[in-house]
Amino acid sequence: MDELVPGQVGFRDVAGALREQLVAKVYPPGAQLPSEASIARSFGCSRDTVRDAMDVLTVEGWVVRRRGRLAIVRPSQERVLIELPPDATVTVRPMTLPEADSYRCGQGVAMFEVRVGLECQLYRGDLFALTTRQASAG
Repeated sequence: MDELVPGQVGFRDVAGALREQLVAKVYPPGAQLPSEASIARSFGCSRDTVRDAMDVLTVEGWVVRRRGRLAIVRPSQERVLIELPPDATVTVRPMTLPEADSYRCGQGVAMFEVRVGLECQLYRGDLFALTTRQASAG
């Protein structure tokens, strides 16, 4: 990644740099990340920028956050592949606070709402991946 210039660092820059550290296992699964203030100092940006970056990493499934606690690197898990029928409609949204409490994970994890006809099924974005069957050429 290119050198980050203090004062010109955006949340995408911070999220990208932290993502690279997570991929490199600088912070292994289950480890706590530094505080928002500490991350902001190291990147020369505001805590709001760090919060936005952490929102991105939470939705992507890299970290779990709980109010008043340090973010934790999510333990790596294989995602289950769900093949969708052609008439399925998918809506992606952040997990609500009650859902996060019931699933015991961080708020902001993506939820897939899959609708087929009148039936609706929910899937956690950190545990499932969705695909559609490709029509075969012939």
